[in-house]
Amino acid sequence: MKRKLLVALACIVLLPVLAIVALFATRETPDGPRVDAAPGVVGIEAGGAYTWIVRTAHGAVLVDAGLDVAGAAILAELKAQRLDTARVQAVLITHGHPDHYAGAGLFPRATIVAGSEDLAMMRGDTSHYSRFGRIIGSVMPLPAAPRTITGVRGGERLEFDGASFTVIATPGHSPGSVMYLYTDVLFTGDSLMRKKDGVAIVPSLFSEDAARNRASLRALDHVAFETIADGHAGVAPGAKRKLARFLAGS
Repeated sequence: MKRKLLVALACIVLLPVLAIVALFATRETPDGPRVDAAPGVVGIEAGGAYTWIVRTAHGAVLVDAGLDVAGAAILAELKAQRLDTARVQAVLITHGHPDHYAGAGLFPRATIVAGSEDLAMMRGDTSHYSRFGRIIGSVMPLPAAPRTITGVRGGERLEFDGASFTVIATPGHSPGSVMYLYTDVLFTGDSLMRKKDGVAIVPSLFSEDAARNRASLRALDHVAFETIADGHAGVAPGAKRKLARFLAGS
């Protein structure tokens, strides 16, 4: 009996460690703690994932909100841009994993947007997590989701203070994964990532359905974009061409 308990305890301790090792072994080196994606668009590493700050006429829109519930890096960048939390008009969440929504509650006046199929996940349902996510979710408490979230399904056009974003559904990494197109910059979350000199999807260990993720990228065939700003690696210029090359090799 004692031996079984020790084995169970070892699994509880070692599985998350092994999963994290696997994550960093396959992860592309990020562009850095602060990266420019386009004029008026800055990415900030916030708890291991990028938050993208898009300047608007009188404030900002965020794409994703990092894993740090205190949002230290985000708030520091906003302060450097002479903005406070009240001037963040929206937080557009690419998918319902906690490293992309945890800091959203810092912005009380913001409209919080996420894919409709991920709302249950953000409120505690881990049944659609990837294998990696289920391991981590079993031993780590989930941050609270914002109380009010506007669900989107793709095709919506969102306007905030003169800034326009188009929602594109790309399910697979999570059921409700979406991308947001702003001018010629596509915010892809974890559904499409910079990979060396190209683009790719994340390994199946980190996606609920990698095959569905890959297939959903065909929705981008008729989307005009030049640059992707993703959830963990950073910025990939010439991304439309790189995506065509990736899909051709699929």
